[in-house]
Parts: sequence; C-alpha cells; structure tokens
Amino acid sequence: MDSALYLLPSEMDASENATETTDFAAIPVFKTVLAYPHNDSLQFNDIFNMSWGRFFIPCENWHEPQHILFQLAYCCFFVSSLAPDNSIGILIMHAVLLLGGLLYSTWAWNMMCAPDIFSWTFGFVFLNFCQLLYDLYRIRPVRLDPEVEAVFALLFQPLGISRSTFKKLVGPEYAEILTLHPGDFYALQNLTRIDRLSIILSGKVQVVSDGTTLHTIDANEFLDSPEFESSRASVEDKFRVSIIATGTSRYISWQRSTLEYLFVKETVLANVFCILVARDVINKVFAMNKKLAVQRGHLLDIRLPGIASCLYDSSQETSPSNVSSDLSSPLKFHQNGGMNILSTESRQIFWNQ
Repeated sequence: MDSALYLLPSEMDASENATETTDFAAIPVFKTVLAYPHNDSLQFNDIFNMSWGRFFIPCENWHEPQHILFQLAYCCFFVSSLAPDNSIGILIMHAVLLLGGLLYSTWAWNMMCAPDIFSWTFGFVFLNFCQLLYDLYRIRPVRLDPEVEAVFALLFQPLGISRSTFKKLVGPEYAEILTLHPGDFYALQNLTRIDRLSIILSGKVQVVSDGTTLHTIDANEFLDSPEFESSRASVEDKFRVSIIATGTSRYISWQRSTLEYLFVKETVLANVFCILVARDVINKVFAMNKKLAVQRGHLLDIRLPGIASCLYDSSQETSPSNVSSDLSSPLKFHQNGGMNILSTESRQIFWNQ
C-alpha cells in the first residue's frame, strides 16, 4: 500500500493494486508529491498554497437544486432574521427558527441520510423549543386583584412597572388590604406611629388637625405620604394629623421595614415609589395652599398638614407675627428631619410680612 502511493502516474496503470487505490494523480495537490517523492525541499506551505488556489476555480458540474424541504427551511431562516426587536418579535423569531429546523432535520434524515446533519440541526431545534416556552411563560398575562387593578393602571404602569413585579408588591408577603368603616381612624394625631405607607383603593377619608379639616384623600392616592417621607425608620415619629374615614373605604398598606427590604432587591421599584410619593406630597401641598393664607392674602407653600394647626385659631385668624412664632418650632423639627416645609419663595414672602 505504501509503495503504491509513491508510484509515478505512468506506472499506476501497470500496478496490480491500481484499481484498489485512490487516483491521487487526478488531484492537483498531489501531482507534485507523486512526481517528486524524495524532494525534501517541498514544504507543507507550498502544498497549502497550491490547494488554496483551487477554491477560486469555478465548478464545472453543478448539482440539481435540493429538495423543497431544504428550500422551505432556508426561507424560514430568512424570515426569522426579519423579526422585530420586541417581545412579540422574539416569539416569532424562535417559532420560525423552530419550524425551519424541523424542515431541515427532515431533509437531512429522509433525503440526505446524513445523521450528523440531522443531529446538529435537531439539537438547535430543541434549544429553540425550550427558549420559546420560556418566552411564552415570561410574557404570560398576569391577573391582578380587581381592587388593585386601577392603582396599577393609574400609578405604576405609566412608570414602566410590569404586572408581575406589581403583583409581587401587592402580594400577601409584603402588603395587606384593610377596610375602614365610616368614622374609623386610620391615624390619630400625636398617637399613631409613622411606620407604614398606604394607598386608598376605594372610598374617601378626611385629614383633620385640631378639629380643622385640611383636605380630603380620594381613591388611588396615598394616605400618609407626607408623614412617611418626613419620618425616619430609627425615630418613633407620630402623626401630627388625624385621618378619618367618611365612608366605607378600602386601602392597601405596607410596613416600612417590609418596603425597605423589598427596595433592596427591586431598585427600580424603589425609584418609582420615590417618584409617586413625591408627586403625592406635592398634590397635597397644592390642596392645602387653598386653605392657608396670611393676613395680607399671600398663600403659603406648606408641605406637611401638621403646620396648619399653627396658622389658624378657632376664634380668629392669627396675625403674621404670631404665626411666625408658632411656626418656629415645627419648622426646625421638620427641617432637621430632612424635609423642607416651606419653599424658598414662600418663606421670603411669609417672614417679610
């Protein structure tokens, strides 16, 4: 066998094993090797360069087009590359790739009888099938309690919170839904600790300070956003107002410690809560500004309802000088707590009276 490899092309026909060996002389790469079997100067790079030139020689005999299964498979591969870049597009891409892989595997098994092509292609089909199932599970519709559906649509969905994340937020592990009957107190002035945050789901409540109604809170609004924002977890702060239900009301409540634990894991949700609480505080500020005015008619930019008790007397309107002395203590308290009660412009107008 070894001697047959080194025969010259003219001697191969006379060899007894010529019909049993490969015609290496017909391959351009081996022509030089067969002609010069003992040429030590012939290097591998020379052979490689000669074989590389064969890639640029056009084919002389073209095969017939492949089976229709082959054509359909590549049509599916082409369509999958045109899928849009969104959740539905990803589903379409994997579904079309799955179909194309099945067609290609069928072609490899029935037409080509090539187990290696079939095995590789079917492996890719299995991976696409698993990915398709995962994507379907990920975008599955999440059902929410009808009570919290409006809160999600109005507050959280516009800020990019998914239904699955919101369902985790309002689940029994972190939140509880409670009921207030007419006349029930959500918080008592100077008695109830500020250790939770709540959103009213239905009904209406009033915020009262020393017998004076400050404003009302309707559905889909925070019950205690100013107090929650101005308090700290390490200090046992108490409500400076009373919150009373005027009718049957339902609200969802989170403990401060539970929220802080959740925010460590869900940083996006923490940022969304900061935005919602800040916006709710501002809305309550504007609601109170219509009720709070000094003697000359200037409106005060009050941030917390606890300050309102210092502005009005039950019998007559307080003078600006008395208001300034009454406000000094609560102002210092809330400023030291990290929340600014009066805006810069309002403070200048107020203290210059």
